[in-house]
Amino acid sequence: MADLQVGSEFAGCRIEAVAGRGGMGVIYRATDLSLGRPVAVKLIAAEYAANREFRERFSREARLTAAIDHPNVIPVYAAGEEDDRLYLVMRYVSGTDLHHLLATAGRLEPTRAAAIITQVAAGLDAAHAAGLVHRDVKPANVLITGEAGSEHVYLSDFGITRLEDSETHITDSGEWVGTVDYMAPEHLEAHRTDARSDVYSLGGVLYTALTGAPPFRRGSTAATILAHLKDQPPLPSLTTGVPAAFDAVVARGMAKSPADRFASAGDLAIAALAAAGTLDDLSATEKEKSVARGDAAPPSDRSPTGDGGATVVIQSQKPRDAGRQARTRVAASPRPQAATAVADQPQPPKRPNSRPSLKRPFITAIVAVSVVVAVIVIVFAGSSTQNSSPKPLSAGDVRDVASAFAAAYGSENATALESLLTTNVQRIAPRDSQRGRPAVLAAYRSQFAESKIKQYRLIDLRSVGGEAGRATASYEVTLDAKPPITGDVMLGIVRQGGEPRISLIAAEPTD
Repeated sequence: MADLQVGSEFAGCRIEAVAGRGGMGVIYRATDLSLGRPVAVKLIAAEYAANREFRERFSREARLTAAIDHPNVIPVYAAGEEDDRLYLVMRYVSGTDLHHLLATAGRLEPTRAAAIITQVAAGLDAAHAAGLVHRDVKPANVLITGEAGSEHVYLSDFGITRLEDSETHITDSGEWVGTVDYMAPEHLEAHRTDARSDVYSLGGVLYTALTGAPPFRRGSTAATILAHLKDQPPLPSLTTGVPAAFDAVVARGMAKSPADRFASAGDLAIAALAAAGTLDDLSATEKEKSVARGDAAPPSDRSPTGDGGATVVIQSQKPRDAGRQARTRVAASPRPQAATAVADQPQPPKRPNSRPSLKRPFITAIVAVSVVVAVIVIVFAGSSTQNSSPKPLSAGDVRDVASAFAAAYGSENATALESLLTTNVQRIAPRDSQRGRPAVLAAYRSQFAESKIKQYRLIDLRSVGGEAGRATASYEVTLDAKPPITGDVMLGIVRQGGEPRISLIAAEPTD
């Protein structure tokens, strides 16, 4: 898709400059010609705009997003199609985003981090009350204006949301969309996401704000995915100056099971304020609103980590009706033992307290684009419009496919491997990645030609069923006249043509 030219007119706006690029498209700084105000125009990438299901979803979600009237959510002024291009017109924010703030200034003081997270949580709760799940909460989508201590925060980029109460599953057509540094395990596993998936991501953003680095950043995308699925959240208090009280907040916010997380983003924010020792800074008005809605007792009367399981929503907008509220507000199970569980885990090395400065000016538009981790889109070919609800996979189905994969690879049987892979399978490894069955098979044939493989063994194989199954294991490849190769592997498995097939292979060799 060709860029819009500076000075050209599009959707009633004059294009002034490119403000950012991301996996979903290009963002332009522009001027609304009818009102003379600065705006941001988001032009959706052609590969998405050409998809019928995406166009339906875009139209529905644009209307719902535009209906959210909240001071911490970027307003949407217009949405539509022009010259076969989908677009959004939104408020333009001149300032920075949390990603660039951390890159230039280093990690934030705990009080400032908690204050920023609280405003993001307010925007998320408003979106969740409207039935939307963001699915890409990350520092680059946290826009910040004003000076430290009086900052105003906006949550941006609802371009890859999903409808929480959708019965048609338009947004669950088999895609993983988002930034792996902050993806919830259920999102990575292609299971159904809800508001608690955003809570997980918000917990990761809190950790990053406190320490200056993402919680599960590893040397490769594959290793990062595996860490989200297997490893316990690291302790932010290992970074000098971060109070130990934040350990329990991050642990519960980033719990592997959605049921073990905070019930709402607002709950996480209150716990973060308590950990920072600034809970009293939450306005009396907001506390009264929470009590008036029957969400919970006043925050000052609650446990700092929200272990009571009550829901506190820091927002000015109420759900549209009681039925919607019941669907979008899921109570979390009390987990008072979370802090102990985290304290018992092995402690990783301390991270540096600051990050290298990026010495360049930055003006952010409605959607800021992260330069640390690329947005990935992994298509699960097992889903289709003709078969939107395939028969769920059992754990045994997943285990059988994983075992067959090991046998085929160990015997260098490319034909058998081909029969196990979906059409759009993706393989992710530290040094390379491929998408599509021909490309993945070519990579394996190259490996077979390089070294004679005698055996491929999966160790401690664990399998999880569902609409999208997952197998994780350590592996050992025995080679002819060479030392064995070991590492970890995760296989994502779906149904294609009614049969279980591998749609994702994420492998990380042992150093």
